[in-house]
Amino acid sequence: MDDDRANRNFGRVVVGERIQKIPKASENTGFGVQTELISGGRFQSQKGGLDSEKANRHYTQGILTTPTLFYYAGQGWNLGFLLAPRVVLSEAQVVNKEVRTVYDSEATALLSKEISGIKVAFEVGRGFNRLDRYGFFFVGMANYGSVSISHSSGFRITGIQLNAKPELENWFGPPWSGYRREIYGGLISSEKTLFWEEFRFFHYLYSDPNHNSNGQILSGQRRSGRYSYSGMEFQSRKFWDTWAIDLVGIRLLGESKSSSNPWSEEKIATNSYLGYLSLHSQGEKFSFALAGLVTKKDTKDRLDSNSNGYASNFAEPRVLGGYSSFLLYQSLDLVYPPQFRDVPSKDIPNFENKGNRMFGIQMGWDWFPFFRTDLFFNRSDSLLGKGNEVIGKLSFSTNDYGKLFAQLSASYTLMDPNKTRVWITEPFTESEPKKEYIRFYISLGVQF
Repeated sequence: MDDDRANRNFGRVVVGERIQKIPKASENTGFGVQTELISGGRFQSQKGGLDSEKANRHYTQGILTTPTLFYYAGQGWNLGFLLAPRVVLSEAQVVNKEVRTVYDSEATALLSKEISGIKVAFEVGRGFNRLDRYGFFFVGMANYGSVSISHSSGFRITGIQLNAKPELENWFGPPWSGYRREIYGGLISSEKTLFWEEFRFFHYLYSDPNHNSNGQILSGQRRSGRYSYSGMEFQSRKFWDTWAIDLVGIRLLGESKSSSNPWSEEKIATNSYLGYLSLHSQGEKFSFALAGLVTKKDTKDRLDSNSNGYASNFAEPRVLGGYSSFLLYQSLDLVYPPQFRDVPSKDIPNFENKGNRMFGIQMGWDWFPFFRTDLFFNRSDSLLGKGNEVIGKLSFSTNDYGKLFAQLSASYTLMDPNKTRVWITEPFTESEPKKEYIRFYISLGVQF
């Protein structure tokens, strides 16, 4: 239900912690069990552009999971075990058609202890994680372990290590048939202090171990890499009754190595950044936002020793329209890799030519407590050219019988490549024609 959270919070997604599901000892001391049923799915389809761009694509996914929490609530400490089997059905037509059924599960042990207003919490196992509020770095399943220390004032320190894979993979046999990509680091955060609602600083190291790029023994190119993502996330308190500011900045530094034989090795350095700013207002019925996203672009339109575009193969942002936006995901294949992934992919991050300057307006109206419409106007300047986009969204949400959410959106994009083709030689040239793209997105979710 992240689409609903993001749509109502201007791209920001905040979910409750697993340990918070355990009732306080004052409410229910001793052993207990909580269980629920969650099901949902999404469908996205895109057409337009040229055949050589492979712009025509669709992806559909359905998921069913039954999270069950076994816990013991004591005086000042809690112990729990969360088990959530997951079945995921998907069909993708990106380049070739692919149908998959994936069996996976969250299995996480939880432990917390509170002393004089200071709470220490431990988690270890496999589960779904978010390492940033806006999805610019990591969203997905991983084997992980974390420890956090928090104070009743809202101050928190968290350390975490994850072993993750960018593509969906069956839990049964073997769980890590491929190579693991490790992420470790931590964050410091403060809530409801001075003039901010939340202020977070994080630093994560991402390790792409030495592996074969095409997965075949004694074939292909071997790659490895190590990158650091250092960032800040800020959300202000309300001012002028309904207004607030969101601000994100991420610095990316790293280096990758590639070799086709033991005697040759190439190094590629990365020095990039991402910046996001949103000024928004949430009234009783009407909501409004002005937002901008900037990522660094390579100075050269080709592979060289400096690959300075911003990228993360675990990123799934929902700002500026989220999955509904063609300009945000720039989802073309073969010719240009996507800005962010909109379907699960085995590809490693490609830091070439990822620059994008994107600005947008969001206007929303809550017609009834359960029905909402949103209109987005976006403009982008990137390697693909200069584009204008309009997105219309319909959202339905109710908590009367469990939790039910549905969202339907359609977008239209007009892209000017701003390039010329050379016929034989100068001055025989012509301007590339403008391109049109249509993108549909539907998401559903139910929780009992």
